[in-house]
Amino acid sequence: MPYFILTILVQILCVVHLMKSGRNKLWLTAIVFLPIAGSAAYFLLEILPDLTGNRHMRYAKKKAVRKIDPERGIRLAKEQLELTHSLTNRVRLADAYAESGQHAEAVQQYAEIIAEPHGNDARTLVKYARALFETGDAAGALEIIKPIEPVAVASEHGQREILKARIYAELDQYDEADRIFAEVIDKVSGVEARGHYAALLLEMNEPTRAREQLEELCSLAKRMSHAQLDENRVIYDWAKKELQKL
Repeated sequence: MPYFILTILVQILCVVHLMKSGRNKLWLTAIVFLPIAGSAAYFLLEILPDLTGNRHMRYAKKKAVRKIDPERGIRLAKEQLELTHSLTNRVRLADAYAESGQHAEAVQQYAEIIAEPHGNDARTLVKYARALFETGDAAGALEIIKPIEPVAVASEHGQREILKARIYAELDQYDEADRIFAEVIDKVSGVEARGHYAALLLEMNEPTRAREQLEELCSLAKRMSHAQLDENRVIYDWAKKELQKL
C-alpha cells in the first residue's frame, strides 16, 4: 500500500474517532495540517489509552489534555448541566473548576449548591472548604470543615484531616496542625501530605522530626513509577534540598 494512502487512512480514522468521541476540535487542525505528527499524537494520547486501559497511559493522556485543552473538563461539565440541570451536574461543574485551579469560581458554585435543600452533604462541604482554603480564606474553610462529622472510610477521613491540619497551619495554630498530622500521616496515601507535614515541622523549628518526614519522602521516591515521580517531582526536589540543609 502506498505510503500516502496509509497516511490518509490513518487521518480518516483519527477524524472519525474525533467526531464520534467528542474530543477537542483543536485536534482536527493538527490532524489535517500535520498529517503524520498530528495523527500520531492523537492516536497515542486519545485512542491508545482507551484501548489499553494502562494507568500510565491514562496519566500521560490527562497531563497532555490539560496542556492542550485546560478548559475541557469545565466545558464538558457545562454541556452536561445544560442537558440536565441536576444537583449532580452542578457539583460536577464545581469540581471541574476546582480541578482546573479556578478556585474562586469553584467557591461560588459550591456556595450555591450547599444552599440547596439537599446540597449540603459532607463531601460537598469538604470540597467547599478546600476551595475556600485554596483562595486564601483559611478562616472560612475552618468554619465549614470543623463541624463535619468523621467519616467511617479511613482514606476519606485521612484526607479530610490533612486538609484540616493544613488550614490550622495556615492560621498559625501550629500545635493543633501538628497533632492532626501526627495522627493521620501514616494512614493516608500520597506524598503531598507528608510534604506539608515536613514543611510545618520546619516552620516549627523541629529539624529532627522534619528530617524523618523528608527521609521518608525520599524513600518513597525510590519505589515510585516514572509517572508517579513526574507527578510529584516538585515535592521530591524540595525534600532533597531541605535534607541537604539539615
